[in-house]
Amino acid sequence: MYFMRSNPKSTVKKTVMHQYRAIANSAVEFRLFTKPKEGWVRTIRSALGMSGSQLGERMGFSRNRISVLERKEVEGDITLNQLQGLAEQLNCDLTYALVPRKPIEDIIDGRATEIASRSLDANSQNMFLEDQTISGEAQIRLLNQIKEQIIESGGRALWKNIKE
Repeated sequence: MYFMRSNPKSTVKKTVMHQYRAIANSAVEFRLFTKPKEGWVRTIRSALGMSGSQLGERMGFSRNRISVLERKEVEGDITLNQLQGLAEQLNCDLTYALVPRKPIEDIIDGRATEIASRSLDANSQNMFLEDQTISGEAQIRLLNQIKEQIIESGGRALWKNIKE
């Protein structure tokens, strides 16, 4: 009987990848609130009944500097460190997350399908020019095989730039 020996490095890499995917997928169901029109800092400060001058005093800043930071938050130009400092003085926790729009496996599958489709389209064009065609069922089977190979290859094969 023949047993395939797995590459320990490959096994560890797959385990680590699985752990990363589990972490990323845990955020998919997490729903973030929409940022208030005036931004979180001003909204929380106002909800606390704290003036810009009072927040500035707590941070060692002028009222004008607080106003600038609130405007930077709304415009998306504030740094995480600045936001963290404001959050601390407002007795808030700063939460930072990238939340995938769908499960990581679906993103990977979609990308692999896109690459496989382009590859199959290019091959089909060549076959057409040579007056050869394959059935729709065979095309689907071939598409799935190419897609599986791309997913198995992972990383570079999956995210390389492909020409239109």
